[in-house]
Amino acid sequence: MKRAAVLFAAALATLLVSGPAIAKDPTTGATAPAEKPSTLAMPHRVTGNVVSVDKKTNSVSIRDTKGKELTLVADGDTIAELDRLKAGDQVKVTYKKSHDQMVATKITTVSSARTSGTK
Repeated sequence: MKRAAVLFAAALATLLVSGPAIAKDPTTGATAPAEKPSTLAMPHRVTGNVVSVDKKTNSVSIRDTKGKELTLVADGDTIAELDRLKAGDQVKVTYKKSHDQMVATKITTVSSARTSGTK
C-alpha cells in the first residue's frame, strides 16, 4: 500500500515538473505567452496593486497586501487582459506555479466602489 502511494506521488511530481516553459521567438526576441500549467497544479490567489505591466514579456508585477512583490506571466487566455491594466490598479489574480514561474490564469480588476468603502 505504501509503495503504491509513493509511486503515485512520484508520477504526480513528474507530471507537475514536466510542464511547459516560456518560449522565445528567435527572430524577434519576444516572449510568447505562457502556456497553461497542468490541470493538476494547485491554483493560488493574490489581491494587490499593479506595480508594472511588461507587454514585451507578457508579465505583470503585483504588490500584495503584505507588501510582497510577485511577477506573473500571463497565459494565452489572460494576455489580452494586460492591455487594460495600469500601475496602481487593484486586482485579484488567480495563478498556478509552473517550473520557476507563476502563470496568471485569471486577472480581475477590483471595483473602486468596493475598495473605498462606499455603499
